[in-house]
Formats: sequence, structure tokens, C-alpha cells
Amino acid sequence: MSDPTPTRLPERPGEIIDRTRQVSFTFNGEIYPAHPGDTIASALSAAGVRTFSRSFKYHRPRGLLCGAGHCPNCLVQVGDEPNVRSCQRAVEQDMDVNPQNAWPSLDQDVMSLAGLGDRFMPVGFYYKTFMKPSQLWPHYEQALRNAAGLGVVDQGTPWGAYDKQYLHGDVAVIGGGPSGISAALEAAEAGANVLLFDNGPQLGGHLRWRSDSDDTSRKDLLEKVQSARIEVYTDTDVLGWYQDNWLAAVRGDRLFKARAKAIVFATGTIEVPTLFDNNDLPGILLGSAVQRLLNLYGVAPGRRVVVVTANRHGWDLAADLLAAGVELAAIVDERRTRDHPASVDLAAAGVPIYNGSALTGARGRKAVSAAVISEIDDSGNPIGPGRVLSCDTIALSTGWEPALDLLYTAGGKSVYQENRAEMSVDPVPDGLYVAGSANGADLLQARVEDGRVAGRLAAAHLELTEPPPQQELDKLALELSKEERRTSDRISAPDGKKRFVCFCEDVTDVDVDTAIAEGYDSVELLKRYSTISMGPCQGKMCSVNALRLCSRIKGQSVQETGRTTSRPPTTPVYLGVLAGQNMEPVQVSSIHDWHLDRGASMMVAGLWLRPEHYGDATAEVNNVRNRVGLIDVSPLGKFQLTGPGAPDLLERLYINQWRNLRKGRVRYGVMCNDEGVVLDDGVCARVDDDTWYLSTTSTGAGTAFQWIQWWLQSGWGGNVHLTDMTEIYSAFNLAGPHSREVLRKLTKRDLGNKAFPYMRIRRTRVAGVSCRVWRIGFTGELSYEIHVPSSAGLHVWEALMEAGGEFGIAPFGVEAQRVLRLEKGHLIVGQDTDAMSDPLGADMAWAVKLEKPDFLGKRSLERISVDGPHQRLVGFEMTRKHIVPEEGLQIVKPQENGKLNIIGWISSSRFSPTLKKSIGLCWLPSDIGSEPGATFTIYQDGRLEEARVHHGPFFDPGGERLKS
Repeated sequence: MSDPTPTRLPERPGEIIDRTRQVSFTFNGEIYPAHPGDTIASALSAAGVRTFSRSFKYHRPRGLLCGAGHCPNCLVQVGDEPNVRSCQRAVEQDMDVNPQNAWPSLDQDVMSLAGLGDRFMPVGFYYKTFMKPSQLWPHYEQALRNAAGLGVVDQGTPWGAYDKQYLHGDVAVIGGGPSGISAALEAAEAGANVLLFDNGPQLGGHLRWRSDSDDTSRKDLLEKVQSARIEVYTDTDVLGWYQDNWLAAVRGDRLFKARAKAIVFATGTIEVPTLFDNNDLPGILLGSAVQRLLNLYGVAPGRRVVVVTANRHGWDLAADLLAAGVELAAIVDERRTRDHPASVDLAAAGVPIYNGSALTGARGRKAVSAAVISEIDDSGNPIGPGRVLSCDTIALSTGWEPALDLLYTAGGKSVYQENRAEMSVDPVPDGLYVAGSANGADLLQARVEDGRVAGRLAAAHLELTEPPPQQELDKLALELSKEERRTSDRISAPDGKKRFVCFCEDVTDVDVDTAIAEGYDSVELLKRYSTISMGPCQGKMCSVNALRLCSRIKGQSVQETGRTTSRPPTTPVYLGVLAGQNMEPVQVSSIHDWHLDRGASMMVAGLWLRPEHYGDATAEVNNVRNRVGLIDVSPLGKFQLTGPGAPDLLERLYINQWRNLRKGRVRYGVMCNDEGVVLDDGVCARVDDDTWYLSTTSTGAGTAFQWIQWWLQSGWGGNVHLTDMTEIYSAFNLAGPHSREVLRKLTKRDLGNKAFPYMRIRRTRVAGVSCRVWRIGFTGELSYEIHVPSSAGLHVWEALMEAGGEFGIAPFGVEAQRVLRLEKGHLIVGQDTDAMSDPLGADMAWAVKLEKPDFLGKRSLERISVDGPHQRLVGFEMTRKHIVPEEGLQIVKPQENGKLNIIGWISSSRFSPTLKKSIGLCWLPSDIGSEPGATFTIYQDGRLEEARVHHGPFFDPGGERLKS
């Protein structure tokens, strides 16, 4: 690993890097050194790297610009995480960093050739071209998406762990600079509990990196914060304001939901670029970014710098560069006066100074090689020929925009101050206050005083103190009005190279002019048509220049032009942070640990964790078909109905009949809602005259219980009591040709076909435990479903496994069960049905007893039965037996014009190891589904696959095995 290049300066006062230690990381495949405390961007800048990324549309090289995380220029990919703000992300040992949107390399990007054809890609060109022939649009769209874009989402990335925390305070202060700290201290002194949020790693705001700031003032403020009633949250972005002063803020992987009675917005200002030829070249930085590099990380921005300014901050920057030993090629100031204290020293050092001049262009192919300046008249228009200044860096300090997006989302109305060329808010909603630089204060003392007043006003709003006297407020307002202008609104430049208004979307001033000429002259329409402010910066870098340009083209004021609507989130946020927490309890069966100890792969089924498989689902299927298997079906809903009114209730809840069911017998049943839509299915047994025991699907157990309770409480519950037995009983299904032999070893009950036939229930002891045993056959094999008290679940399970050892018993999971049931053609409610499925179409017409006096869904089913269902659930086999279509794929009908009409969909699909072919269930139009052997077409991965309709079970259609 080589030493850092000479752009790393000698140690600077206030720097935050640890020069005693060094780490290394890779960027674009090369190893780079860094110090703890460095960001990715500062370390790359120290190593002399100028280009960090390629632009969205033209793939132009882009380098560090704002250094504050606002612009798109320094977005990189870190491992599998896209769109990382490299100027904000701290370097870590062995971090793998790569550029985005560049191919085959960052230095040689083939797509940069798009710039040669820019006249064929004007603003909105994708709305006007590639429209015909329509069949080719998908190909055009894919090509456009591949050419544009930012980072790449890795769909294989495991889910992250995210958290939520609720915060409550009397006053919330957003911004931890001098005005924010002062506001927090004043409110705390009045007795308020204060929440103080700042997006930096430490409090202090610009005091941390501006050399003109008083370090003693910062330390004094920080000491006071430590001892006050203030909760400090650094590295925290406030994303948005919501009704009743509800703030959403995020720090890392944690979302804060904060509530306050009053809020102070001390959000500071954002330095913005200006318009000139080639204003996007690497080597063009904002002055604040240069000062961050210098004073926080000890990095020179370049070797020869031109400082372009229109305020005192540019002169402060020039003084910083001179003190750091960086060569100054020139200072270019739009103003004609030279009254900054540093001007004398800079002139004495031989630095060329050009007053009344402006930057009109930058030269260079992949980075800055020269700046072009020109004298300007009183209107800001260039006069005469330009002057070329050789340099490798241009530092811009020509304007600031108050960071008021959060306040706009809270209902603040924007007002453009022509005399200062900045936005402000008037009126400010009640209980909200704006302070410091965001309120127009620029000098340090003014920011501190403005913050103090805002803090007191917030406390007074809570009636904790008296508001400041009006005389004090008037005096402060007068002082703020006297501050010198810090922002230039000059946008005039001679025609020439590209001048980018929006760096995120590669929108130029010509694009804005074209869009307005085409009729998109409302700022909201202009935004959507040109995509200005719709990229990663969300308008922080481009909106003010776009508004000025739009107002000039239309010949009206900026205020008349208006601004676009601000909406949260105001800063980028992980979707995982916003996702709601899973507040539902996770349920496990009584033998959950046994499954884990045997290497089961667990899956979520409703509220339950169930074994999906134990390593090889195909082997599990074969074992059940040929020997014997055991599955844990404890999540099945298990309910007991007692009372003489139970048969009447069941007759109304289910579509089939129950009164004639004799004791000890079991019947399959289907529940529908009053619209005839299938809600759930399962089996129900009559244990004795007044006791009925029924089961439901695992995922529908909770819904079924609530559904039955609803009707019980609605007047159908006479002489009936419902008991939820789902967690009281564990349930195990013993299935396979040897299942009877296994169970015989653990019970004295006669298991012969005569004593215990198919679709019966018996109470018996298994391994010494009293159980309810059903003889049913969801898998298509001889099966016994054993319901055992959960406290004895593990004992009975282990006894079954031990008894089955000589017969080759093995546990099987949900995946094998689904294959086994599919081979028998059994549906799963919720997978093979949806909110429109009725039993007549779902191949359950045999269960519908319309001759019953009444039941839920009868009237709807009577109407459907007149013409029959339009769609049918049927089985299918693939013509190419090895092709397994994904569940959810569309069934289509090709048309003569080449289009595909969707006529159905695949609900279940698996490869059957028993039958050695792909089988499944699907929904088809009745005219096709009613014909066995009818062929249809499935659209899969851009190709068409043929399948055939199959009626009835695929395996053992006569049911001999399950009745054996």
C-alpha cells in the first residue's frame, strides 16, 4: 500500500482524522489508503482521485461537488449497497467501493458517446420517439434503463435489522449549528425538555469546518448542552414533518418517531452552484466542500485553485487555501468592492484579484484544466473577450439557499426576497420557528442571537416563560436586514458548451428553454416533464437555478413563477427503515426445537414457523409414498363446538350437510362468505351427540375462529359453545403404506379397516397418552392424524419416530406435503383460491348442497349455478414434462396480431417425483377447463409453453391407497 499523495496536507487544527492509524479500502478495483475519520470521498480526494461517478444521461465524468451529501456526483456502490453518499460514509478497513453507471470502466465509459448525439435526445425525447412500432417499445425501454440509472440493487441481499423508537419532548430543535444549540439552550433554561437533532457526527454545524468560526464559542456551546435538559441525536436526518408536530427522523437503521409541542427549524443553508459552460467537470467544487476537505480531513482540493465568489465566504475560503499552502490562481468576485479583511494579505501574497468579473466557463475533457472569466456589467452580462486562467480546481462560493424544505412540508409559505436573492417563509405556522442561517442570519453572532430568540419564543408558546420584548425582536430584525447579501442571482452566460441546471438528471438550460417553449411553463409541469429536482438531490442543488431561469425566460419575477411542492422524505432513506415492525407473535409448535436440532429449514405459515423441509424434499416425498413419514401439522386450526345447536350452526356456516353425520364419522367441509367466496376448508368430526371437533387451514385459523364467533354473537349461537383448541392440541400426520404398522406398536386400538375405516375419528391412547386420531388422507396415502395434548407432544412424536424406525420412518415438511397433495389434485385455500373464488368454479361443486334451506353464500351460488362459473380450477400437465412453470404465471391466448390475451393463471405447480413430470393446478375459462386433454399456453420468461388439462387426481385416482 502506497503512502498518501501530496494532496494530504500537514496536520490542521480541528481535523477529525486519526493520522496515527491507517486503513485501506478498494475503489474501482484499486487499493487506497485512508485514516480513521476519513469519508470515502475525502480519502479518494487525498489520493488524487477526481472522478467519482458518471452522470445519469450523458455519462459525463463527475467529481466531488458539495461535500455535504446533497448532490448525486459522489454516489457510489459499497458492497451490495447502492447509492451511498461517499462524502458522508466513513471509510472502513477492506471496504469494497465501486463507481456506478459506468461501463466497462469509470475512466472509459462507452455510454459517454451519448453526448455526441445529444441533439437527438432533447428534453422529453422518450415521450416523442420509439413509439412505433409498439412491439419494439419493451426493447427500447430496456435499452434506456440500462443506459441510465444509478446503483444496482442486489436482490440476494439478506434483510437488515431495523428498529423504531418513540421520542417525546416539549421543544424539538432541528439543526445542531450555533443557532440550533442556542435555541435548545434557551428553551431548556426556561424549563422545556428539548430534543436536538443534527445530521452531522458532532454538533457545531459550520463551526466545525469554517476557519472564520470561533472554536472557543463552539466549545462553550457544547459544554452548556451537556449540562442542560437536552437530548442530543447526532448523525440523525429529520425526514419530514407531519400533522400535530410529528417528526420522522432516522439514524442508521433506527427510525425515530418524535412528537413535540413546538419546533425550531435551525436547518442552515445549502451552498448552490451557478451556471456556466461545463459546470459539471470534476475539479469544480463548492466552497463549503473545499473548506470541509481542508479543515476536517487535511486534504487540498487541487494544486492550483481559482476561487469564484460573490460574498465574504469566498474570501474566507481563499484565506484558508493561502494559509494551507495551496496555490491560488486567482480570486474572481462579481462585486466591484474589495472590503474583506483578507483581501490585503491575499493581494500582498501576489494572488491575482478580479473584481466585477464572473466565471463564464470551465475547460477540460475529463477534469478542469482552465477557467474562463469575463468582466460583467451591472446586469451581470459578460463584457468583452474572456480571460483564460490555468488551474485544476475551481472553488465556487456564489450563493446559498436556506434549507427550508422541512418547514415547507409543515405548511410554511415561500417568499422570494429579491434584495437577497433567497427564499424565506412568511407566515410561519403557529408553534413553529425558524432561526439562524435558514432565517437569513449570516454572521456568527447574529445566528446565535437569532437562535436564542427562537428558543425563547418556543418556550413562551408552551407558557414556560414570557416572550422576548417587541423591542428586542425589532432590533434583531433590523440587524438581520443590514447583513450583506450572500447570494448572487446572476445566470447570464454566453452561448457555448453545456450548462447543467440539474446534475441528477443532466438537464441543461437549453432543456429548460425547450420545455417552456413546448408549453410546460408551470413549474410543476416543468419539473415533471424535464425531471428537474426529481433525482437524488430532490432539488437542493438545482431548484433555485431552475426557478431563476424559468422566471427569466417567462419574463416574470421568481415569486410569480413560484416553487414546486416539497414533500417528505426530504433526505434519502432505506425502505427497510420505513417498513412497519411485525407486531404479531411468532408461534411455534411444541416440538419446534426437535425440528431445529434435525436441521429443518423453517418457513413462515401465517403466524407459525413450520419445517419446510429437512434437506431434501424430493426424498421426503418418495419416503412417504414408499415407506412412512411423519409431519407436524400443529398449526391447523382446531375448534370444538358443544351443545345441541351445533348441527344447525354448521349447516349455516358450511355449504355441505351435517345433520346426518353419525358419531365417529368425519366429513370434509367448505366455508363461504355471504357472497359465495371460499373462506376456508377442513374436516369436521362428530365426537358424540353434542360435541363436534373441526379443523381449518393453518393460515386461516384465526380468521375462521373470528368468523364463527361473529355468527354466534349475531344470533346463531343458541345452545352452542365454541372453544379454540389450536394451541391445546399438537397434531401429527403419520402417512404412508406402513403407517398402520407403526401406530399399532403404540396403541391397543384395532386399526383394521373394519374397526377404523377411512374418514373416521377415534379416541385412543398413543404411547400412553389419550389422543384424538383421525383417519384422513390429504397426502393420498394411508394416514392417521394424531391430536395430542401439547404438553405431551414431544413424547408422542419421539415415540412415533422410534416405533417407525424399522419401517424407514422420516419426518417430512410442508414442501413435500404440498407435492403429495398436488399429486392427488387437492387444492389449498388461499393459494389456489382468491377473493373471487367460489366453490362451483374451484372444483368443489360436489360439496354444494343448494337443497339446504339456507347457508352463507347460498343466494350467490344459486345465481352462479344458472350459467355456471366463467372460470374453473383444473389440473394440468406440461407437454414438456421437465418444465415447471412458476406459480402466478399467466395463461395466455395468442392473437392473430401477435398480442397475447390473458385468460388464466397458474395457482400451484411442482415437479412430481412420483409421476416424473410437471403437474399443477390452474384457473382456466370454463370452455377450455371442462375438456380433459385440452391444450393451453403459459407465458414463461418470454416464451410460450404448452400444457394440457387434467381432471381428477394425478396419482391413485381410485383412492385405493388411502383406503387400504
